[in-house]
Amino acid sequence: MAGRRKKRGGGEGEHENAERWLLTYADMITLLVAFFIMLYAMSIMNMTKFEQLATSVRSGFGGSMMNGAPNITHGGGLSGSPAIVTDSRTPQMPPAPQEFPKLAKPTGDLADQKKLDRAYMIMSAYIQKNKLSRVMNVVQTSRGVVVTVMTDKMLFAKGEADLKPDEMGLLDEIAKVVNTVPNQVSVEGHTDNLAIHTMRYPSNWELSVTRATTVLRYFEAHNVSPRRMEAAGYADQRPIVSNDSEDGRARNRRVEIVLLRQNQA
Repeated sequence: MAGRRKKRGGGEGEHENAERWLLTYADMITLLVAFFIMLYAMSIMNMTKFEQLATSVRSGFGGSMMNGAPNITHGGGLSGSPAIVTDSRTPQMPPAPQEFPKLAKPTGDLADQKKLDRAYMIMSAYIQKNKLSRVMNVVQTSRGVVVTVMTDKMLFAKGEADLKPDEMGLLDEIAKVVNTVPNQVSVEGHTDNLAIHTMRYPSNWELSVTRATTVLRYFEAHNVSPRRMEAAGYADQRPIVSNDSEDGRARNRRVEIVLLRQNQA
C-alpha cells in the first residue's frame, strides 16, 4: 500500500510541472503580442500631431532642436513615404529686411527749406532796396543759400584783407540774416588768377583764406555763434567767369557766405 501511494504522489508532481511551463509560455506570448501591438501603433502614429509637438519644442528652444538633433519636417513614418530630415545645425539664412517706401522729401527737409526760403527773401529784398545787384547777389543752390559779395567793390582794397570801415554796414545786414536761421555757415574766399607775392600774402591761397576768416570774425563779433561757422580759401581755383578780362577778374575776386542745408552740414 505504501508503494502505491508513492507512485500516485509522483504522478501529481509531474502534472504540476507541466502546468507551470504552460503558464510561462503563455506569459511570453502575451508579452510578444503586446510588443508587436506597440510597434504597429508607432508605425501609424499621427504625423500631424507629431509635427505640432516638434514645432512647439523648437519654439521653446529658440527655433532649434536640443543638441543639434535632426528635425523631421514631413514624411509618412514607417508605413508611408520616406521622411525628409534636416539638420538644425546647418546655418539658416536670416530673413531679408523689409523695405519701406521712401518719402519724396522728409519733414525735416521741408522745414529747413522754409527757413532758407525766408533768409533768401530777406537778403534779396535788401539787395533790391539798396540797388546792390551790380556788386552782390543771392541765389539758392543744392548747398543752400549763397550770398556773393565782390570784395574789391564792397569789402577790401585790392590785394588786402582789412575791412573797409564804410562797408561794414553790409556785413551787419548779412549777419542779421544769418541769425534768422540755425544752419551752419561757410565763409569762403576767392581770388582771380593774377599772382600775388608779398610778405603778408605769399600767394592767393593766403589772401583768400585771410579774407574769409576776416569776415567770419566780424560775424562772431556780431553774435553769430562760432560753432556754426567755418572758413575756407580757394585762391583762383573756383572762378565763376573767365579771368580774361578785368571785369571777369573783378567778379572772381569775391567772398561767399553760404547758409548750408542741413544735409550739407
